[in-house]
Amino acid sequence: MKGQTTTYGIEPRGEYVFGVVEEGAMRSRRGRERRLVEAGQLVAWDPSAPHSGAAVDGRAWFSRLMVIEVGNLLDLAADSDRDPLVEVEFPQPVLSEPKLAGEFRRLQAALERPTTRLEREERLAEWLAAMVELGGARPSKVDQTPRDERALRRAMDYLGDHSNRNVGLDELAAAAGIGKFRLVRLFRDRTGLPPHSLQLAHRIRTARRLLEAGRSIAEVAAATGFADQSHLHRHFQRSLGLTPGQYQRRILNTGRGRPVG
Repeated sequence: MKGQTTTYGIEPRGEYVFGVVEEGAMRSRRGRERRLVEAGQLVAWDPSAPHSGAAVDGRAWFSRLMVIEVGNLLDLAADSDRDPLVEVEFPQPVLSEPKLAGEFRRLQAALERPTTRLEREERLAEWLAAMVELGGARPSKVDQTPRDERALRRAMDYLGDHSNRNVGLDELAAAAGIGKFRLVRLFRDRTGLPPHSLQLAHRIRTARRLLEAGRSIAEVAAATGFADQSHLHRHFQRSLGLTPGQYQRRILNTGRGRPVG
C-alpha cells in the first residue's frame, strides 16, 4: 500500500506492518510508547500490541506500507537446517536505516511492476531476512558446506532447464534441497548475483537465438517467459543496449543467425 493519510489504528492479528514515511511526519502510539516518525524513517510493527498513528499538527503524511499476514515471520524463512522457529519482535519499531528503507522502496517497486515470480519472492525474502536479522533472530553469515555446493549447483541447473517457466522461490529451494533464505544468500556469496539474475540471463540468451531465427518479438516474449513484450524490451535493452527489434534488424541485415558484437 502507499498513499497519504492523517490517522490510522491497527489491532494486529498475527500481522507485521512494515513501512517508510516518505513525506511529512506522524506521531505513533503503542501501549505507553510514543514516538515521532519522520520522513525517511522505517517502521517495523510486530503483532505484540495494537498501534496507531496521527498527523503532526493535522498535516497528512505520505507513506509506503506492506502487511505480512503471518503469525510467525520466520515461517517465511522456513529452513529444515535450523532450530524450531521463534517469534520475531521489534522492540525498537522506528528505525533510521537508510539502506533498508531504500531496499524497501525497491521491493515495493518490484512488486508493482511486471516481473518474474522469482524476482518478487526473492526480493521479499531477502528484505525480510534483513529485518529478521535486525530483530536478532538469525545470524547474518552463512557457513558453506559441501551440501551447499550441491544445492547451489542443483538450483542453477534447475533455472537453466526451466528458464521459460515462472519458477517461484519455494519451488527453486525445493529443487535445491535447502531453505530459501539460505539459497538466496548462497547465490549472493558465490556468484555475486541473486537467483533471478541467472534466470534472466538464460531468458535473454534464448531470446537472442529466437530473434536471430526470425521469430516475432511477441512470440519471443511468450516463449521465454517474459510477462509481455514491454517486459522483454526493458530487460533486453538493459542487458544488450539494443531493443529486441534493433537487435533482430541488425542480425538479419548482416546475415541470418550471425550474432552481433
